[in-house]
Amino acid sequence: MFGPADMTTPPPSDAALLARIRSICVGWPEVEEAQLQDRPLFRVRRRRFAIFNGAAAPTRPRWSSFGASLHFLTEQSDRAGLLQDPRFERSPHHGDRGWIALRLDTAPIDWAELAELLEAGYRQAAGRALAARLDPGHLDHGRRGHGGRGHGGPREIAPG
Repeated sequence: MFGPADMTTPPPSDAALLARIRSICVGWPEVEEAQLQDRPLFRVRRRRFAIFNGAAAPTRPRWSSFGASLHFLTEQSDRAGLLQDPRFERSPHHGDRGWIALRLDTAPIDWAELAELLEAGYRQAAGRALAARLDPGHLDHGRRGHGGRGHGGPREIAPG
């Protein structure tokens, strides 16, 4: 069942869900897509912040009850509130370390909310300097990997 209001609408396919999640994550600095137990994961540098468990993913005991779901890193200040909402539960992937799971096949998805949650997870995994590159008005000056800081400021170009 995909939800009372959507009884005639089937849930999105794994490919459609992953494409939408990917479109949210790939624009952030230094995000890479990799695999964990045959599941797509998103990480920044070497730190994971989201894992997609598709309905067609290979069965593994700890993932078996989650169906099509997104597992993501959360901020400590948000965890208790998220877990009060029945759509969210502790993830089998380090739920004891702040990972939360959201089923994607049981109710309509609020993509704006999901993008905010993914961005919060990204910011936590990325660290302050790299996450600051998402903020409006941040000047990077093309120094990828330095968080836009130091190194003498913007380069001056001599008149040619």
